[in-house]
Amino acid sequence: MIRSRRNPRIVQLGRLHRPRQRRRTGKTLIEGPHLLAEALAAGHEVPEVLAVPADHHTRGLCERYGVAVTSVTGEVLSRLAGTKNPRGPVAVLGIPRPDLGGKDVLWLLVSEPGNCGSLIRTASAFGWDVAMGDMSVDPWSPKVLRAGAGGHFRAAISGAAEAPPEALVVGSVPRGGVPLPQMGDHLDSDRPWWLIIGDEAGGIHSSYGRRVDLWCSIPMPGKAESLNAAAAGAIICQHLSGIRGNRNADSTEQLGNLSKLL
Repeated sequence: MIRSRRNPRIVQLGRLHRPRQRRRTGKTLIEGPHLLAEALAAGHEVPEVLAVPADHHTRGLCERYGVAVTSVTGEVLSRLAGTKNPRGPVAVLGIPRPDLGGKDVLWLLVSEPGNCGSLIRTASAFGWDVAMGDMSVDPWSPKVLRAGAGGHFRAAISGAAEAPPEALVVGSVPRGGVPLPQMGDHLDSDRPWWLIIGDEAGGIHSSYGRRVDLWCSIPMPGKAESLNAAAAGAIICQHLSGIRGNRNADSTEQLGNLSKLL
C-alpha cells in the first residue's frame, strides 16, 4: 500500500506527464477502467497498475490478464491522474512503436489534444493507420489518450512518419479543392492514400503542402467558414473509406465472376 504522494515511485511515475520523460522511457500513463480494459484486450504492455483497495473491478480485470495491482490511496491516485476527480485506476503503458502496414493513413499535423485523440479514434473506426507530423501534439499524452477513447489500441500510430513515394497524398482545405463527392474520379486505388489534416489555426504547413497530390474540400452550403479539424477529418475519412470499400468489393466480384468462367 502506497500512502504518500511523495513516495519515490509515485514521483517518478508522475513525470510521465512530461513529453520528454515519455520519450526517454517509452512509457505513458492511462487512466480509467475503459482505457485499461482496451489496452489489455489489445495485448499491449501494461507493466504496472495502481488502484485503490476498493476497486474490485480493476483487480478482477488485472487478475484475468495476469497483471499485478499496486494499492494506493485516493490522494496518491489523484497525484498521478490527469483529471480533477479520477475514477481510477491509473496504469503505466509501454508505448508501441509499430510500422505502418500498407493501409490508408491519417497524417496528423494537429496540436490540440482533443482533436488529435478524436482523429485517432476516427482512424481506428475506419481501419486506417495514423502518422504524426513533426508539428503535432504527442499522441501518447494522457489528454490525447482520453480523447481517443481506446482508438490508440486499434490503430497503428507512427511518430514523425513521412509518406512513401508511392502514396497518394490528399490535403483538405475549406474551399477551392475537389468537392468531396467528386473525389472518386481522382483517386488511384492502386496506391495507399495519406490524408493530411492540418492544425485549425495554421492549416497545412507549406513543407507538407508541397507533398500534396490532390486537394479536396467538403461542400458547406451553410454559413460556417470552416469545420473543426476533427469533424472535417472524420467526414473525409469516412467518404474515402466508402470509395475504397466499394472498389474493393467490385474487384472481389470481378474476380469471382472470372473464376466461374475459368
